[in-house]
Amino acid sequence: MALKGLKKADQESKQQDIDDFISGASKRVKTLEKSQQKYRRLTFSLTEDVDKEIDDLLLNCRVARANRSIIIKAAIHNLKNLSESELQHFVLKELN
Repeated sequence: MALKGLKKADQESKQQDIDDFISGASKRVKTLEKSQQKYRRLTFSLTEDVDKEIDDLLLNCRVARANRSIIIKAAIHNLKNLSESELQHFVLKELN
């Protein structure tokens, strides 16, 4: 039974391949730009129904990278497009 791949030349070429891979990865990581956005963790209360509605919206949007925060951001962006009276109407509706 031969022990294939244990020759010194084979090990040196494999090590060179490994080193090339690592140095290439390091270069790519260095070129990545850090996000300029600062995220804050917030805590707020939701009813179980609203929590389930967010989950349902997340499933229905069928966007693989979407998460609960994205659903909330999308809702806020749409609320910003409402007139003051429409926004007031929806807020009062939620209060009742």
